[in-house]
Amino acid sequence: MKVAICSRIKGEELRETILKHGFKVVNREPEFVLSYGGDGTILFSERKYPSVPKLAIKDVKTSKICRRCDIKSTDIRDVLKKVKLKKYKLLEEMKLEADFKNKKILALNEIQIHNKLPTRAIRFSLQVNGKMFKKLVGDGVIVATPFGSAAYYSSVGGKQFKSGIGIGFNNLYLRKIKSFVVPENSKIEVMIGRGPALLLADNYEKFVELKNGDIVKIKKAKEKAKFILVD
Repeated sequence: MKVAICSRIKGEELRETILKHGFKVVNREPEFVLSYGGDGTILFSERKYPSVPKLAIKDVKTSKICRRCDIKSTDIRDVLKKVKLKKYKLLEEMKLEADFKNKKILALNEIQIHNKLPTRAIRFSLQVNGKMFKKLVGDGVIVATPFGSAAYYSSVGGKQFKSGIGIGFNNLYLRKIKSFVVPENSKIEVMIGRGPALLLADNYEKFVELKNGDIVKIKKAKEKAKFILVD
């Protein structure tokens, strides 16, 4: 099987371990991806190799948080033996798609609309399945997947959920709207009344700037993230 490695550390050591177990290390068109690190590494590996199954290994020395890392780095050799024998299951996770000016942006954790200037709130409106939340003022809104419900979404008061799409508001001014979950087939639109604002996906450092009158449409993506589970 062809394997790609996503890790900020131990690249050569991981490569040697994988080769010893009869796998081929590649950079293009892998059959699965070894994500070695924590949550940030998982998000990076999904951006680089979308929808390719991920084997998430937690580096017990450097990564404190990893929600999908059911496997510790100390167990990597035993896990690779089971993967070689195809003794594993695949778990699929929903992703989100943001559409802005015919450009599509995908996220595994969340899509954020955030104020660009920390000293200036944005004005925006939100429409969910025809229901309007008008003239909102604050730092923005977070639209999260179940996978991302334990990330930034939880920091604005959202509770972890297993299905649907979570919507949470970031520091609203003079409005108290609790985070809520809508069905996964929902259509969401965010309209910028006064910017500038940023359109963000997961922990990706690149972003899209939004100006007055811009509209971002958010929905469930067709593609899914896939994770290898080994007993």
